Amino acid sequence: MNLVPPSVSVVTVVRNDVKHIARTLDSVLSQRDADLELVVVDGASTDGTQAIVQRYGSRLSAFLSEPDRGIYDDMNKEIGLARGEYVLMMNSGDVFASDDALSSLLRLTRPGIHQVVFGAWERLGSGGHCTRCHPAPERGFFNHQAVLYSRSLHCRFGDYVCAPGFSTADYLFFSTVLAAPDVGCRTTDATVARIDVTGISAGLQTMSQKYAIDHLFGRSGRMKLLAVLALHPAYHGVKRWLRGAR
Repeated sequence: MNLVPPSVSVVTVVRNDVKHIARTLDSVLSQRDADLELVVVDGASTDGTQAIVQRYGSRLSAFLSEPDRGIYDDMNKEIGLARGEYVLMMNSGDVFASDDALSSLLRLTRPGIHQVVFGAWERLGSGGHCTRCHPAPERGFFNHQAVLYSRSLHCRFGDYVCAPGFSTADYLFFSTVLAAPDVGCRTTDATVARIDVTGISAGLQTMSQKYAIDHLFGRSGRMKLLAVLALHPAYHGVKRWLRGAR
């Protein structure tokens, strides 16, 4: 058993994604010049996903499959299994943009500090349409799969919030980290990941939550927040409930 921890833990969450999981794992394992481990947490898949993951055998540092309370519950489990100094999330269906994407991020790290490195990413839409996105963390614009960060930040700021209907726990975590003056943050225009934009973080609910978090951290005005909340499907139902409770 290797007792020396790796530089980075790439962690993958999956549930019932038999069509795409191998592509993601192959992308991780193809990374060059990066001392990495691969941790996979499966939310008790029933479509054959587990069998595909198990074929990777010893190439995985850890593999856990059990019922979960949502994607952030799985991510927290992965953080508990990870041993690397740094962490990067690469969930099923998403891939690295190139074989040296991870090493390009690692070269930007500095020893001895809590830090986050934000990279660029590509959004893959329907019909193969691709949009390249540049990170702007000061405006809350970044993507989880293109972020490398110190695993020790979880010891300081806690796990990802896991609550029913809450789909922006990663956004809240990094917004909290960015507000800490002693955490080193860097950005790069190097493209790190290609992501599927039809996942859990898509939709009006997530947009509303992001605006609420931006408001808390001073990145969004009150009127903008209220305008988005007014368009949320639950807004008028809550208003009717409040009227009836009076």
